[in-house]
Amino acid sequence: MTSYRIDAGSLTVKAHSPLHDVKTTWTKVSGTAIADADTLATTGVTASFVVDMTAFDAGDWLKNRKLRNDFQIEANPRATFELRAVRDVVRDGPTFTATAEGVIRWRGKEVVVTLAGQGKLDPVTLEATASFGLDIRTLGLAAPKFLIIKMSNDVVIEVKLHGVAVAP
Repeated sequence: MTSYRIDAGSLTVKAHSPLHDVKTTWTKVSGTAIADADTLATTGVTASFVVDMTAFDAGDWLKNRKLRNDFQIEANPRATFELRAVRDVVRDGPTFTATAEGVIRWRGKEVVVTLAGQGKLDPVTLEATASFGLDIRTLGLAAPKFLIIKMSNDVVIEVKLHGVAVAP
């Protein structure tokens, strides 16, 4: 098994409204993973990640301010994700597709999510992308309203991670 330090990543939330969509990206993601490409399908991977919720951009200062206030970002500056299971792994050399299950913890809530993803895993690097749908009400949130535009409570979240192997 190889240990990886997540040194780059992003979390992009896409919210829909009848008039236009809003995309917000968080850019400070860190964490660790322990995995082996040869045993990914049988023993899976152990991983946990932290998202700095204060490091985001929704496209303009008004949206950023609205989200910062409505979601009480300063009082809840950190979200975590713990990977619990990986299944349906299909490998093609160092690349793979898989389904993962994990737990998001933020704002005192825990939400189990299922992600569809793909990536590359070798002894030097780990790269992964995944997406999942989420009803933000499960995190104690309500969809924000930008001027007269009400966003949907259902969002799509896309995650991108890059990690490097670390010495044992």
